[in-house]
Amino acid sequence: MGQEHVRLYVKGLMLGFKRAKSDQKPITSLIQLQDVNSKDDVEFYLGKKLAYIYKAKTKKMGSNYRCIWGKVTRAHGNSGVVRAQFRKNLPAKAMGAKVRCMLYPSRV
Repeated sequence: MGQEHVRLYVKGLMLGFKRAKSDQKPITSLIQLQDVNSKDDVEFYLGKKLAYIYKAKTKKMGSNYRCIWGKVTRAHGNSGVVRAQFRKNLPAKAMGAKVRCMLYPSRV
């Protein structure tokens, strides 16, 4: 009788930054969450915590992995993409990288 693995986050993809034709606003990141395909689906994820986890060369506190935390702020368009703000702006190498959307804090 094995233990069933439970994932407490939703997978996401960092698409890029909020931008205009010739200007980019790195304070706001655009995230595509798994199985979120409409503006109505985004409502559940508003305020949820996001984690961008990356690997660094040097160890800090016994680990090579670091994390930048953020939160979902609002929808972006009608296709289920969300806008997010992180404590520190995400680096450019994060474009196309995976992001975790934690299922807390709950608004239910």
